[in-house]
Amino acid sequence: MSAPSEAGAAAAAASLRLVAAASWWVVRRRLSVHYPRVLELLEALRTAAPGLVRSRHHARLCLGLRAKVIVEMILEGQSWSLVLDALNYHFPEAGPREYGSKATVRDLKIVEAHEGFCQRVKQLAEDPEDFAIQLQSPLFLLQ
Repeated sequence: MSAPSEAGAAAAAASLRLVAAASWWVVRRRLSVHYPRVLELLEALRTAAPGLVRSRHHARLCLGLRAKVIVEMILEGQSWSLVLDALNYHFPEAGPREYGSKATVRDLKIVEAHEGFCQRVKQLAEDPEDFAIQLQSPLFLLQ
């Protein structure tokens, strides 16, 4: 009976390698349209193997991928209602949940970046005319 379970484990490992390679390919080629799938993989890996990636690194990576999805939507000229819906989906109001009373300064910087990004996108959505002016600056989302 151990042979079928070994075959199943080998097939699962091969599938995981394939999905990981595809995710790496997406990230390397900066195909932000597929970043939500990469985020799903990261969440699944975090659930299946909690110690695989440090929580701070996971949070920073996910924050960057989510932010890139939103920025690409803005730059593509998608409607602000779609952008704000995506913002609410990728950046829930509750913020990152990984940090409790043991939060360090680095952890708080991630939370601050999360909140600052959301606030900046909402400001841009409230004043779309100002957005055209802001877009001229190469650092418009970093202000």
